[in-house]
Amino acid sequence: MTSEHQGVGPVTRRLYWIDIASPQHSDMEVVDATLQLLPDLMPSVLAHFRRVRPTGGRTRVGDQFTILMLGTRRGRVQVVEITPHSFRLQTLRQHSESGWIEFRSDPLEGNAYRLSVVSQVRASSWFDRYAYLLGVGIMQRLTWESGLRRALHLSGGRKVKHGTTTVEWP
Repeated sequence: MTSEHQGVGPVTRRLYWIDIASPQHSDMEVVDATLQLLPDLMPSVLAHFRRVRPTGGRTRVGDQFTILMLGTRRGRVQVVEITPHSFRLQTLRQHSESGWIEFRSDPLEGNAYRLSVVSQVRASSWFDRYAYLLGVGIMQRLTWESGLRRALHLSGGRKVKHGTTTVEWP
């Protein structure tokens, strides 16, 4: 596994989120369904996710996914944590980024919750950093935003608002 300390360039923290009102399914159900259906929820035109050596059972801690995204080399992530409200993926060697990605839910007032994807990474190489700046970053954003819209569909609720934030520091 790799951490952001092993990368190059600035540490980048990205947040993609969508607020959902009047869902028919709980946030815990949607988080679990998202993990179990991850390859099917991500738009394969932008990023192809495949579970490595699927055992036919539920996705669990230790399972790995191969990701092939336009403009980057094939990367792998490993499921390192699953809670009722989140799951975390850690990048593995040869991924274009070094760090983690977390899909999570947070309650909002009333019958509503926020689904978000948070990542904290550094580019694995200067080539990967330049690729990110020249377009891979846009592909990532479109991939995770599309995944969140598909999770919204799983919830049976309606979108109230959504957003994206990116912060970098040395």
